Amino acid sequence: MLAAMALAIHSGDPLIADPFPGWPIQDGTELEQVRASLESGTWGVGGECLAEFSRRFAEFQQAGRVLPVANGTVAIEIALEALELGPGDEVIVPDYTFVATATAPMRLGIRPVLVDVRPDTFTIDPAALEAAVTDRTRAVIPVHFGGNLCDMEAILDLADRYGLAVVEDCAHAHGAHLDGRYAGSFGEIGTFSFQSSKTLCCGEGGAVVTRSERLLARMRAIHSAGRHGSEDDYNHFTLGSNYRLSELQAALLLAQMSRLEELCNRRDRHGALLNERLAAIDGVRPQARQPGLGRHGHYLFPFVLEADVPRDAFKRALRAEGVPVEDQYPALHEVVCLRNSGLAEGEFPVSAELSARSVWIYHHALLAGEDQVGLIADAVSKLLDHRRELV
Repeated sequence: MLAAMALAIHSGDPLIADPFPGWPIQDGTELEQVRASLESGTWGVGGECLAEFSRRFAEFQQAGRVLPVANGTVAIEIALEALELGPGDEVIVPDYTFVATATAPMRLGIRPVLVDVRPDTFTIDPAALEAAVTDRTRAVIPVHFGGNLCDMEAILDLADRYGLAVVEDCAHAHGAHLDGRYAGSFGEIGTFSFQSSKTLCCGEGGAVVTRSERLLARMRAIHSAGRHGSEDDYNHFTLGSNYRLSELQAALLLAQMSRLEELCNRRDRHGALLNERLAAIDGVRPQARQPGLGRHGHYLFPFVLEADVPRDAFKRALRAEGVPVEDQYPALHEVVCLRNSGLAEGEFPVSAELSARSVWIYHHALLAGEDQVGLIADAVSKLLDHRRELV
């Protein structure tokens, strides 16, 4: 049946006629929350929205105390600075992640050491991590790629044996949990992004989470001009900067929190459905869930195109069939600023394959009805039936 249907890029009818949900989702809740914040007269620090969001996100993520900050990139910088890392130190990061995981350490003079990821889960390979440890290694930044948590048992064991700090990059993993523990609760510090594409968003924003009161105090001072107290405190005890989140952004986050649990559950349920459907199709390999994963964060739904079909032509054809396809990251060893800095040494066969052959589906596609999510697999199957037309 699907083989008989002409491709949409060749003037056939798209397989998926109905649009997928857009992002970000908003309704009257956002307007009401922002209006209340505006009318309070407190638009910056010290308002009720920041305090309430910090409390509610800490409760939701079960990761200790929360400090909202300007974005996910500075969240990593603040975390590393609070751990007193600096020039001469090394941190190990996966080669397949957003560039900020590596450039945030570089901004502090820290050398990121790139290691390969696993071909099944697309997350950092513990064996590659261990092989990269030197006497200068101070920390590891595991990235919960796509919302799939890393093998945290193996990572924590290595960190304990080699005396490494663990800073979790949770930018993709809002609401994700593994063996009953949530993203951000495993290491010394977890970092989150609330940028507009994230599953919890306010345009730009981020947070650091920790169970350590000492680290929280250090991060609070770093993010607010070196203060230990409030905005009115002009005793600056340490060298800091201004990485604060505004009250208006916190108001948006509070509104988004009202539906976060429901949307996380729907993405996880529909992601598992799509994973099962795609796993049955020869020529594609979906991301495997980490054993023990309770809920996948599904910032995106990635799969590897193994069939002998040009990946970019496949993506264009999939979009034409009505599937919301996202552009994917390059591997870090391919990024110009890292190559120019001499940081792209080594072999990274898995991340190179992900860079060249992965296809990403936007997370909000998983918010559609179950039948429409299933049509994504039908569209993939249709294209593979017509693979000769894509070469």
